[in-house]
Amino acid sequence: MDGNELVVSPLPAGAAPGPRARMPLDLGEEVLPLGERVLQWLLVGTWLAVAVATLAYGLPYYRLPLAARADSPLDELLKPSGLIGQGYGVVGTLLITVGVGMYSIRKRVPFLRHVGRLHQWLEAHIFLCTLGPFLVTLHTGFKFGGVVAIAYWAMAAVAVSGLFGRYVYGHIPRALHGQRATLEQLRAARAEAAQRITADHPREAARLGRTLHLAPPARPRGLMHALWLALRYDLTRRAQVRRLRHAVRAGGLPRVLQDELVALTRAQATLEQQHVLLQPFQRLFHYWHVFHLPLTVVMFLVLTVHVAIAVMLGYTWIF
Repeated sequence: MDGNELVVSPLPAGAAPGPRARMPLDLGEEVLPLGERVLQWLLVGTWLAVAVATLAYGLPYYRLPLAARADSPLDELLKPSGLIGQGYGVVGTLLITVGVGMYSIRKRVPFLRHVGRLHQWLEAHIFLCTLGPFLVTLHTGFKFGGVVAIAYWAMAAVAVSGLFGRYVYGHIPRALHGQRATLEQLRAARAEAAQRITADHPREAARLGRTLHLAPPARPRGLMHALWLALRYDLTRRAQVRRLRHAVRAGGLPRVLQDELVALTRAQATLEQQHVLLQPFQRLFHYWHVFHLPLTVVMFLVLTVHVAIAVMLGYTWIF
């Protein structure tokens, strides 16, 4: 059986009744406060609104062959040296610079460590450092060459690398000792729930005949295999939870017990998967730092050269 697949197994024979009171337990899944969720949706909505508005306006121009763009009425505005086209480049570069700078300062300046949660700063960093490259792409008019090409592809590599790093970072437990304790609590709570079903709901337990059980997580055979296991788990998690709910409902258990069992199993599956992948993902995160940080420096160096050449040639936008 592949790792972290949610399957069913027989109830333990002769399970002794456990305590009737429900165990108070942190299920190990962080629930963001309403304000943070609103902020996330606001950032996503702003990103999409900018993308839709800019593409709706400029797509007829960008779809033209390069030789035909000079005849378009939008050329004076959207070409790389045009009012809007160059504005995309200026604003995009500023967004990238602010996004990289503020996140780096937040992590390194001691008195800022208490200003907001690092997660919130990371969300803002990702927002600025993905919207910025999008605007810079519009600035190029999808036309690359010379120093522009070097700067653009360095920027694109940094952006893609950053998204990959965010994914890896999200799979590394923040407080390892605390999560290990939570994992033991989850295992005990699920065993206690199975005993409670047998003791308190014998008919439903007999009709169900099974209770939820986690197959042992698959052990990664290397870094790429670890990444594949994480991606597969993330892509199939919703379908697995639906199958869990269907299996529990088929047994006729009360809704409260259904929700409890599904929640416990889902939380335990997530923590089991995180702990199995902890070491390879820590190595991946280390290698990502080795690649991402120097590439960011190269991007800013080439970008500085590009901006300096543009200013020397008189392309100063509205200044």
